[in-house]
Amino acid sequence: MGVSSLFEIANVYDSAATPHPFISILSHAKGKKAIPRLFRHIDEQERITVVTMIVVHLDGLSVVSQAIAGPEEPLNPAVREEVELFSATVLPPLFAHMSDAPLNIIIGLLGLILDRTNLHVVARSKIGLSLLTILISRAELLKQSAPETESADWEQWNILYNRLFDMVEPVLPVIFPGSINETDDMYIWQYLAAMGVGASPEQQQRLVLGVKDRVMETVTVSKALPPDMASARLANVNLFMRAIGLDVELLG
Repeated sequence: MGVSSLFEIANVYDSAATPHPFISILSHAKGKKAIPRLFRHIDEQERITVVTMIVVHLDGLSVVSQAIAGPEEPLNPAVREEVELFSATVLPPLFAHMSDAPLNIIIGLLGLILDRTNLHVVARSKIGLSLLTILISRAELLKQSAPETESADWEQWNILYNRLFDMVEPVLPVIFPGSINETDDMYIWQYLAAMGVGASPEQQQRLVLGVKDRVMETVTVSKALPPDMASARLANVNLFMRAIGLDVELLG
């Protein structure tokens, strides 16, 4: 399946005034739990259709639109529970599918997110940022392992990567959930690491500037924590720092 086919699917499922029934069932616990079983019984074409539907409606999913956390906006317990259920049931089959996808599919899916969703909403949610991370990571893996891929595809990917970077950069200071005491932030450091690997030196500097306050706060807070807790917090930061050739210990 090519990029044009993804956009054809997207146009079908994005044109209706009301959410597609499949998207609606994802707001219910039973709907989320059904996805792993569904993926085991459908073919490749049907799987990419499901993935595309979810991507097109990403900012409309309750686990994204209602799960935006910021420095002073921790998630309420009910929303957090819904996000964790989605992470445990829906994301694994999506990730498994994307992890085997060729570059043209990855390009198509990222293009849909950039063109059809509110990226500032997507990027401030755990589910949205996790999906972006797997797409970026898959492209980087292909870059290292599939040099025979046409240069035109890589040019297109680089254009999309730069668009993603420029669109997410303004919200970097507010993508962390809750205060510095909020420990559920590994997924953000994983996203930053994925972005950092493919970034130019100038973009890497911009990434550091965007999250420097959180980095320094984490280093400061870790000094007052028990060694095992401090190590865990600093290890999360180092997911990002080492991706761009640095180490959090240099800031100690």
